[in-house]
Amino acid sequence: MKRKKYMAIVMTILVAVTMAGCGENASENVSENIVDNAVEYTEDVTEQLTDSTEDNIADSVYADVERGNAKVEYTGKGDSTVYLELSQVLTESESYTIDEICEALNQIEDFQNEAEITYSTIDCGSDGESELLVEAQLSAMYSLDMIIKKVDDKFVICYARDNSDRATEKINEDGTIERYLSSAYNIHDTEYSFVNADGEYKFFYGVTETLSLFDTYDIYEGDSKISISTEGLDAEHIAVQEYYFEENYDDREYFYSFYTFDDNYGKVETEEGKADLAELGVRFKDEGYLVYDQDGIDAVLQDREDEIGYTKL
Repeated sequence: MKRKKYMAIVMTILVAVTMAGCGENASENVSENIVDNAVEYTEDVTEQLTDSTEDNIADSVYADVERGNAKVEYTGKGDSTVYLELSQVLTESESYTIDEICEALNQIEDFQNEAEITYSTIDCGSDGESELLVEAQLSAMYSLDMIIKKVDDKFVICYARDNSDRATEKINEDGTIERYLSSAYNIHDTEYSFVNADGEYKFFYGVTETLSLFDTYDIYEGDSKISISTEGLDAEHIAVQEYYFEENYDDREYFYSFYTFDDNYGKVETEEGKADLAELGVRFKDEGYLVYDQDGIDAVLQDREDEIGYTKL
């Protein structure tokens, strides 16, 4: 489709160039035709894509779920909801329609408006068996994502996550999930997880990135705080990356990596920067924390991939 669109655009431009020598009026007419054709083409492609998506759902085993004629079972497995906690409003081993789930969440937050629900099929684990991705926009601030799999003769929720204005995610065609969180202007989290071919949700890893450090880098452990000094370093151009394998915040054990960046936040390596990072690494290690360079991080993450069976196509 992209190639056809590209060729159509090229042919239109060639016509425009040819007509340009025929006078201003001809040029204006060609310009108008280009706009009109582009609008019509875009509308046609949008309609085709929409029809294709609807046909995929209509022809799939999940058609009755979309129509509200079939219920999905809540087992509690793969439930990663944080604010709109499904466990507060749903009962394990009970089944619900998608509309009933959205309505139940009104007990936690008054959405006021009716949920806008989008259905699409994905292929978790790329095994050729489809799963249903449900994306429900519940309000201007909150939404709910669910992955549903047909297991034997019933539909089961194998993943659920709520999103907000500070926490969003992207669910890929192969069931891998990328989540983005922002807790401050200079602090951002990215988390990676997936639903495999068997419908099992697994957390891969997360990393909290802090750009530009203050006089100390503070690490909180329960009620205690460890402050690591940045005195004598160009802290303004240092980023700290905290890696973790535990999804639950209270269970996390961090390991660390650093890099330096320029005034435009682009990664750079300088002799002074290398010296600063080496010194910062010594200070972290003195407090008992694990520190890795990029090669070390890559090796640790590779071991994690092998351990949990993570693959991304």
